[in-house]
Order: sequence, then C-alpha cells, then structure tokens
Amino acid sequence: MNIRIVISVLLLGALSGCVQQGEFSALQNRVNQQEQIIKQLNSQLSGVQPAQADTWAQVQSLRQEMAALKGQIDNLNYATSSTGGVTGLAERVTRHEAALRFLETQLALNLNLGSSTQDAAFASALPQVQPETATTPVSQSAQAAAPPTANTDTDVAKALYDSGYKAFTDGKHNESLQAFTDFTKTYPKHSLISNAWFWKAESNFALKNYANAALDYEKVIKEYPASQKVPSAYLKQAMCFSNNKQKDVARYRLEDLIKKFPTAPEAARAKKMLTELK
Repeated sequence: MNIRIVISVLLLGALSGCVQQGEFSALQNRVNQQEQIIKQLNSQLSGVQPAQADTWAQVQSLRQEMAALKGQIDNLNYATSSTGGVTGLAERVTRHEAALRFLETQLALNLNLGSSTQDAAFASALPQVQPETATTPVSQSAQAAAPPTANTDTDVAKALYDSGYKAFTDGKHNESLQAFTDFTKTYPKHSLISNAWFWKAESNFALKNYANAALDYEKVIKEYPASQKVPSAYLKQAMCFSNNKQKDVARYRLEDLIKKFPTAPEAARAKKMLTELK
C-alpha cells in the first residue's frame, strides 16, 4: 500500500476522533450545567412546597371553622325564633340591661354591669320617667283660655328635661346637673319638677357632691311627698350622710324609710344597709 495513502487514512481517523471527543465534552458540559440548574430549582421548591401545604391546610381549617360557626348561628336563630331571632334577642338583652341600670341608680346598688357599649341604645331603652299628676287639675275652660305660647313653653321645658335625662344616662353628669338646675329654676311649677329635683340630686351624687345631693333629695322629700321618687330620695340621702361620715344621721334616715315605706324595694335595700353601717 502506498505509504502516503496509509498516513492520510490515519490522519483522517485521528481528526475524526478529535471532533467527536470535542462534541462530547461540550455536550457533557451542558448536561452538567442543566443538572446544576435542576439542583437549584429543587432546593428552592423544597421550601415552597411545605409553605403551600401549610397554607392549604389553614384554608381547609378555616373553611371547617366557618361551616361550624354557620351551623351554630343557624341553631341559635332557630332557638331564638320565638323572640325574633338573634336581633330580637339582642334588643331584649339591651332592654333588660337598661332596666338593671335604672334599678342600680334608684336603689344605690352596685351590680357590676360595667360601662355600656351602646350608650345611645341604652339611653333610648331606659324606662321613661312618667310626668306626675299636677296638684291642681286644669279645667277645660282654663286650657281654652291659655295663651298660644303655653304649648311652646311646655315643649321647651320637656326638651330641657329630656336633654338632662339623656346626659345623665350617658354618664355626662356635669351636663345633666346644669340641665336640671336650669329646669328647677325656670319651671318650678312644671309637672316634672319633683323628678327634675331628684335627677339633679342624682347628678350631684354621681359627681360625689354629697352635701348638695342631700339638700336636693330633701327638696323631693319635703316639698313633693306624693312623688314616686320619695323612697329613693330617702335611700340616696342616707347614702350621702354615710359618705360624709354621718353614720347616725344615715341610720336615722334608713329607719325612717323602712317605717314610712315598708313594702317599697328601697326599704329592703335600707335594711341591708343598716346591717352594714358601723
């Protein structure tokens, strides 16, 4: 064989092997790079997947909790259907709370009711103070002869009284004191005058002006003996004396209350207070 041909064949084989080896190396490098990328992705996904699993579990738990709450609400609505559902029940609770707060004030009790979260609703739900019957009935002829401004004056007086009453139930005792002070000075003959003196006393009592409150309660006791506020005035006046360290006077007032109004709720409260006075 020609030596040149042999050498040529050997050179071509060597060159062909070199080309294949280079392509293989390049391909191996790309594979290595891809493996590195896959490893990085796996590393990142290993942190994401547990978080997604936790989130999914939380969502499922919340769904179950919402379903349970909905079931409880449905049961509550069914159980309270006779009272108008949950809304009707809430209104009844508000009215009962208002009545308890009213008794708490009237009987000098501490029922630990806390502060009201619905002052406006509480004020509107409180039992309305009924106007007292006038001492001297007004005849129809006198009513007919009354000046046109009479109704206007009555409306203004009632508005002043109501503003003081609402201020008191809202806990704004300085405002209620001012309103009832103005009322007692401006409308001394009004049918609500005895109540106005009582709430003036209550405002002073709430502000711890016990001496002034005692005088206001005395006004109710002495000048308006037919008022429904008299038993409460006796009781709260005794509280004023007790707070001013006048225990003997307080005891006398409580005994007087029990003697004059033995069946009144205030009398039962007075008996308990007597056992606490030392």
